[in-house]
Amino acid sequence: MEKGLDTAATKRGSEAEAEEPGRKKAAGATKTAKVVPWLMDSFDQMFDEVRLKHAVARLNKANPGAPPVVPEELTEERRAALLQEDTEWRNSMKEEELAAARRYVAEQARAPPSPEEPTDPSKDRWQLDYDLGRQELEMKLAKWEDFEGFDFERNTLIPPMCFTDNPMPDDTDHRLTAQIFTVKVAGIDGDLQWPLDVFGMVAVRDKLDYSRNVIFNRTRDNCQTLTQQDPYLVLVGPTRAVLYSGYVYFDAMLKVKGRTEFEDTDLSLVFERFLCCEKLNLCVSFGECMLRSCVSSSLYTSKLSTLELTCGLVVSSVEATIAAQIVKGSWPEGSRGQLTACIGSVGDMNVMLLDCREEKSPVIAADGTIQLSRRVVSVERFGQLIVRGVVNRGGGDHDKVLAEGKASFAPLDAGRSRGTLDLNGMCKLEITVAWSLILKYPPVGGLPPTS
Repeated sequence: MEKGLDTAATKRGSEAEAEEPGRKKAAGATKTAKVVPWLMDSFDQMFDEVRLKHAVARLNKANPGAPPVVPEELTEERRAALLQEDTEWRNSMKEEELAAARRYVAEQARAPPSPEEPTDPSKDRWQLDYDLGRQELEMKLAKWEDFEGFDFERNTLIPPMCFTDNPMPDDTDHRLTAQIFTVKVAGIDGDLQWPLDVFGMVAVRDKLDYSRNVIFNRTRDNCQTLTQQDPYLVLVGPTRAVLYSGYVYFDAMLKVKGRTEFEDTDLSLVFERFLCCEKLNLCVSFGECMLRSCVSSSLYTSKLSTLELTCGLVVSSVEATIAAQIVKGSWPEGSRGQLTACIGSVGDMNVMLLDCREEKSPVIAADGTIQLSRRVVSVERFGQLIVRGVVNRGGGDHDKVLAEGKASFAPLDAGRSRGTLDLNGMCKLEITVAWSLILKYPPVGGLPPTS
């Protein structure tokens, strides 16, 4: 099973340029690496702390009846012993993987060559690529007992708020997660013309269960109309925090509605790994080296379109599940309203929780609860969650702001936080945030009940 550390590929050092006084740097000049000792020491300490957490988690899992080991209570000798055990464990894992690879090569050498399967003429290259990616994932998971009975078409069964009311510190932690910001149709080909009536499914898959964590889902009878001016899909997920361990899978099956079902057109078909923020993301804070949250985008061209996925990595994060309820006043009719969420470190990037245009009011229950299109956000444990509300005038004067407000929250490991978002007296919203730590490993033994 893949249990690698949740950090991007790291390199120790910083780049510095050395130039002679008065001499201009030539075009294409290369930079030389210069080792910074204190930076290496800080990173080594951070890496050892992560290794120690993994070693303690394995020890506690192997001895369920014994009192749990707490990293903060360990002596220096015990810490050193556990780090040495972790090194030996990782070396043994590498040896097992190498032995398995050798056995596989030997088996392949003895096996007779298999005849090439004829290509299905009814499938284009995009369908063949999608099917191949699916087969590779299914074959990989078939070797692991933890994923016995894996169904490629199944949505994730891990709900949000797993550990809000039932903390399980041995099985959870602050994890590196992927924050999905936007998915847009960045370009179209063939005879397609804007606007497009789009339906289908877009999802991400992580290593907790490899199932679909749906972020867009529309039926043919409920298309979203995309224009060249507004090509963004209205996202409805993820349904839970997305663990990032080296990569996540990006899974998209989109169509354009025609006059009849027979005239529907395949817009996009993608199943690929998404590598977010591959470069080293380190910042220096008070003389210490630490990972930093970041944002990046990737383009996926298939069928008759190019999709652009904008995603961020949120370090040392907890899961926040957001709810909004009107407790005073009423939502202004005929006005465009938005509720967004952001985290302090990448405050310029918003997660759209609700976007009700002038022709459609938000769905509000009898008790004032607002139905949000998205509600799960990843937040740095040492950071801040900010929920903003904006109401604009309807009709053609969209830029006229009638009311705005915000509510800020300090993250917790469990439990709930509540705050008030005042839209300039038009109405007051109570924002409730349910906090939960994130699983370390696939939930083989089941999950606690959620409310």
